[in-house]
Amino acid sequence: MTFVPGVTIGAAEITTAHSRTWRPTAAHVRAASLSVAAVGLAVLFRVPDLLVLAMPLAVIAVWSTVRRPGDEPELTGRLGPSTIREGDATTWTGAISTVDGLEEVATVVPRRRWMSMQPASGVTAVSVARSHPHQEPLSLAVELRSTHWGRRRVGPVMTSATSAFGAFRWLATDYEHRLMTLPRPPVFDAMPPAHRAAGLVGLTRSNRAGEGAEFAGIRPFQPGDRLRRINWPRSLRTGELHVAATWADQDSHVALLVDALDDFGPSEGIDGAESSLDIAVRAAAAVAEHFLRRGDRVSLRVFGSTGVPRIPAASGTSHLRRILDALARIEPGTDPADLVKTRREPLPAGALAIMLSPLVSPKALERAATMSAHGLSVAVIDTLPSDFVRLGDAVAALAWRIRLLERRQELEAIREVGVPVVAWRGSGSLDPFLREIARRAVAPRLARR
Repeated sequence: MTFVPGVTIGAAEITTAHSRTWRPTAAHVRAASLSVAAVGLAVLFRVPDLLVLAMPLAVIAVWSTVRRPGDEPELTGRLGPSTIREGDATTWTGAISTVDGLEEVATVVPRRRWMSMQPASGVTAVSVARSHPHQEPLSLAVELRSTHWGRRRVGPVMTSATSAFGAFRWLATDYEHRLMTLPRPPVFDAMPPAHRAAGLVGLTRSNRAGEGAEFAGIRPFQPGDRLRRINWPRSLRTGELHVAATWADQDSHVALLVDALDDFGPSEGIDGAESSLDIAVRAAAAVAEHFLRRGDRVSLRVFGSTGVPRIPAASGTSHLRRILDALARIEPGTDPADLVKTRREPLPAGALAIMLSPLVSPKALERAATMSAHGLSVAVIDTLPSDFVRLGDAVAALAWRIRLLERRQELEAIREVGVPVVAWRGSGSLDPFLREIARRAVAPRLARR
């Protein structure tokens, strides 16, 4: 198994391990005890054969004691980078200084869920060259590949150094490192134009003239126009300066609402099946990345999970990193009363609200209907896996089937009030909704105040 290192997103994390002193191993204690006992019995009972058998153990025990290291090595652990994307790899590297009498060093990285290692056992060892006892610090490395978004723990990493014949052992513990795994957004694109826009920084064409990239016409020169906008063919024909007018480039506010009340379906990482929360997190990351690259402003609100900050509306590459970091902190079901709150979201009237939810709880649809009744453009992305089957006894299976039938009726009811519900299918999932929003943007609309 070979890992390809991912793009460095976060800085490396370096720690100094806590160590113990050199202590005799059980093998050395047994060898010394048996040799002393055998020599004593041979002398006491005058058995030369027993003395001959005990001599190798005695020689090894004495030689190992003489070669006992007097100094303690130092171990420095390094995890870099400490922030990666799903499917990328990072490396834990340990550097241990060499001392007299040190022969072998081994380290063990404990197994964690959604993390594969190279070597697969997480154990790596290195020997000290006897011809160069004072060589450079020894290097130990274990590659770690994270296959699921979220916060991972690496460690505690146990490192063991042994002296000659494995007589004395030195142990060190490199305590836990924090590894942040950001979701990897799938390929997503939306062809229809966005709806109402405000602000002069995005790529969405405005209905009014201004600085932009899309041609609007040719008009006479006015004070303040840029010289590079002068249209010389028209100016030479008419004898007066004319400039090329453009439509202003504007941006939109896209509000992402992620339902993390529960997680349905098996989660097997980026290489396997996706649960409902996996689909929601990766879809939210893809939508945020798409609109931020267009210059729009994106905000994020996660329901049902504690410790996830609310991300205000902003734009830029650094803002995408903040959104991905917040999505990676989601822990489903840790705040079940969050979505029940009925207060209105502080969103402007022209915002585009996109809710991502498995829609098992009716509270999500109720919140979407409330936002739509207050004049917001709302779309709901259904993240329940299409092949999800609730396993259990006959009673539980029947109850789940009844809930799915009720869910189907709720989806039909929410569509009737003008809130579209679409299943996430990657690129083009929101095209029908955005096309409808663009058509309705210029039409009069009733809203409850």
